[in-house]
Amino acid sequence: MPAFTPFTSNYSDLSDENGYQFEFRCDVCGNGYKSEFIRSSLGTASSVLEGASTFLGGLWGASNAARSARDFVDRGARDDALEKACNEIMPLFTRCTGCNNWVDETCFNRDRNLCTSCAPNLATEMERERAAVELNQMREAMRNETVFSGDTSARRTVCPTCDKPVGSEKFCANCGTRLGTAHCTECGAELPTGAKFCGNCGTRTS
Repeated sequence: MPAFTPFTSNYSDLSDENGYQFEFRCDVCGNGYKSEFIRSSLGTASSVLEGASTFLGGLWGASNAARSARDFVDRGARDDALEKACNEIMPLFTRCTGCNNWVDETCFNRDRNLCTSCAPNLATEMERERAAVELNQMREAMRNETVFSGDTSARRTVCPTCDKPVGSEKFCANCGTRLGTAHCTECGAELPTGAKFCGNCGTRTS
């Protein structure tokens, strides 16, 4: 009798000597879903015989029987457990008619009846592009912003008198106000905007 073939080859056998369990994974994102653990009667029998071997000091060949039971591969029981696991987990996946991949709910586009690799979700892609555009706009605005890093204050990008936009000019093109950071004519120290006297030497600024 041929062995049972699962619905997808993208799975792992997590079975051990105590029972059977399998994990099936989405072909797109790789997320996995584990089946319910099915205890093996073979593993239970092996544990009982090992206990008897320890208690009786190995009499009546109990140790050899336990070892033989543990080494024996019950292919029929494993195939039955794999089939049950497939029936349990398969409803969580959908087969893409475009690429034949088995994908979970998050990676399947119901509107197109295809996986998101074959037919990306337009709403999701639109939001992704919108976020990228906004990020680029923010970066461009920051590149165009002129900032003076000094001991007194950051340089304005608008005129302090008329609030019109200014660039790297020394005077406002709209009202003629001097821009940038002023310096004391006596000692050369930087002067805060609107200062009447130099804070370093006391010289009157205007």
